[in-house]
Amino acid sequence: MQKNHEEILNIFFREAELGNWKKVEIESIAKKLNIKESSLRKIVPNKNYFLDFYNVYVDKEVIAEISDDEIKISANDEIIQEYFMSKLEIMSKQRFGIINILNVSLKDPSFLVINLKSNKNSINKFLTKVNKGRKNISQIVLTKLLLGVWLLAFNKWLYSENDKEAGFSIINKGIKTIKDSTNLFTKI
Repeated sequence: MQKNHEEILNIFFREAELGNWKKVEIESIAKKLNIKESSLRKIVPNKNYFLDFYNVYVDKEVIAEISDDEIKISANDEIIQEYFMSKLEIMSKQRFGIINILNVSLKDPSFLVINLKSNKNSINKFLTKVNKGRKNISQIVLTKLLLGVWLLAFNKWLYSENDKEAGFSIINKGIKTIKDSTNLFTKI
């Protein structure tokens, strides 16, 4: 199924990169993939959920890159920083497609809500992994602060000339500010 997911990603992003996002329909993508529309809708219910699907895919890639041993020996803020930077690194292959999707979809409130929840869940899942499954109020607050850092870094990364560096800089400064201003990283 992983190969199938990569094919789905490639077709959706190809359409976005060509500037066809506004016209993209699940039905036409299913035809290009030679699968039933209902099968594709189980994975991506509509095009507003595509970046949610992609976010989950990227999370699996990033989590596979960061070993449990690395989590044990590194400080929580360092692991979160590596997590964000790895996400940007993986996403850089699809940067222009993401830009086109966002530019077309930003006026759609359901798209914004879906993707805000997706990014929050993404951060929360990773914090839960770092926190060995325990959840506390500090993790909830930290999730919201990190979501703010991620959204700022992501926006800067998308629209900056020198790709990742601007986003990396915001991630560094944001996490350092949270670490210096609070004790949330020590409480997870």
